[in-house]
Amino acid sequence: MSSLYPDESYCTTDIGRLLFQPKNEWAVTGKVIEATDVKQITGTHTDYVIEIKCVPRNNIELDDRFFTITSRFRELNRLHASLSKLHKQLYLRGAFPHFAAPRLLGSCEPSVIAERRRCIDDFLAFVLDSEVLRKARVLQEWVEKATERPNSGQVATPSSLLYEGVNIMDAPNM
Repeated sequence: MSSLYPDESYCTTDIGRLLFQPKNEWAVTGKVIEATDVKQITGTHTDYVIEIKCVPRNNIELDDRFFTITSRFRELNRLHASLSKLHKQLYLRGAFPHFAAPRLLGSCEPSVIAERRRCIDDFLAFVLDSEVLRKARVLQEWVEKATERPNSGQVATPSSLLYEGVNIMDAPNM
C-alpha cells in the first residue's frame, strides 16, 4: 500500500480534503489547546486536545474552518515516527523536528506536559507546512477522527453597524 494518497478522492473527511489542497489555497495550522489528565483503573494518561485551523488564502467567500482532535501522546508518538520515516524515505527538505521521549513514570508532571505540548506544536507546524506530508496516508487516517467545530465569529447587529457621531473617538465601546 502506498504511503501517499494519489489524489483527493481517497480522502474520506472534509479536513482530509482540505489538507490535500495546495498551501496557496488553504493555510493549515495546528496547536495544542488543552491537556487533560484522564484517570482509569489501569493508570493515568494525558489527552491532548489539538485544534487544526484551516484558513482560505485566495477566496474571501469561504470561512475559516476549525477542527479538534483529542489524542494521546502514544498516538502522536507513532504518528511522528511514521512521518519521520516517510520524510527520510522521500528525501524531503528540512530537518524533521525532534519529539519528546516517551516516559513511563512521571508522564503527568507539568514540566513533561509542557515539553510535550511544545514538541507537538513544532511537529504539527512542520507537517502541516509540508504539501507532501499533508498527503501522507497515516496523517489522513489520524485526522479522520477530527470533529469540526462551528466558527464562532461575531454576529453583525444593526447597532454595531450604525454610528452617527462626529468623531470616531466618540464611538461607544462595542
